[in-house]
Amino acid sequence: MLTRIRLLKAATALLYVGPLFAGISGLGWGMVAPFVAVFVVWLMVLRPEQWPASPREWLTLPALGAALTQVLSQILLVTVLLAVGRGIGALAGFLPTVNPILPLALSFLAIPLCRILWDAREAANQGVFLDEEAEIAQAPRAAAEAAAAIVPLLNLPDAAPDAEVMSKTANALSGLAADLRLDALTAALSRPSRNHASLRRALVLWCSEPEVVAPARVSNAMARGFALADNNPDLLRLYVPRAMALIAAFPDRAAEFPNPKALRAAAATGFAADTDSELPDHLRADLCDGLVALAGSLERVLTAAPPIPEARPEAVAKPAARFA
Repeated sequence: MLTRIRLLKAATALLYVGPLFAGISGLGWGMVAPFVAVFVVWLMVLRPEQWPASPREWLTLPALGAALTQVLSQILLVTVLLAVGRGIGALAGFLPTVNPILPLALSFLAIPLCRILWDAREAANQGVFLDEEAEIAQAPRAAAEAAAAIVPLLNLPDAAPDAEVMSKTANALSGLAADLRLDALTAALSRPSRNHASLRRALVLWCSEPEVVAPARVSNAMARGFALADNNPDLLRLYVPRAMALIAAFPDRAAEFPNPKALRAAAATGFAADTDSELPDHLRADLCDGLVALAGSLERVLTAAPPIPEARPEAVAKPAARFA
């Protein structure tokens, strides 16, 4: 993500080089209008949150006022860049003769390059934004789309076949918005109107899939799976053996697992308060031993080789300077 943002800045530089070059070349103020058109299109591509999202919204006074403000700001920016370019050309005493299309083409080239490097909607679905302004504008839409995507899962009956629920869960979490959708599911299941037993099983299994944990498709997948199990012994019996195998196979992902103290605390309860489970006492004891063993494995891995935390996209993208 850091490399992509650096390339985005380099591509954006072309946008500003165009009017500067036009000014240095002595091109007149007639170039303002075409450059403003290029700048406005660039803004629409890279920052769609600053523009009306539908034809009906374009007809409202606030949207028209916001769009007019954007256009006026680009007129001012282009005018300043042309003036600076003319000043540089005058000081240098050299005004190269160029075709007016050349500086315009330089600025226009920034549009496809930036679009290739940055998709604002996909980035918002992953919770990554160019700056705080974009986050404020885009985050509610991304959260609303994630919430809408999980409604079919929450509407599945508790007795739905596990294979069907697992398939639909995997499909819902397969896209770029997996983190946001998993957050929305976790929040919805924290205050359930019913048990959602099949969905909980599917989520615990999905979070502990090697294909999810190894490439870190979502952050803290194993910790989220443990939280979704919610100290349910039936769910933890699915979770613990998979977790033991995963920590052995991918020790570099130890930081994504639940805290060993939380595992030991769950084992200490003995799940005596869970009266809904029909798990025999000896299997409960085995489960407690498994949680303690998992905690010990995590502690050994974390103590032997403390993992270097990866830079999350949010931590990289937010400090990025605003480009226009």
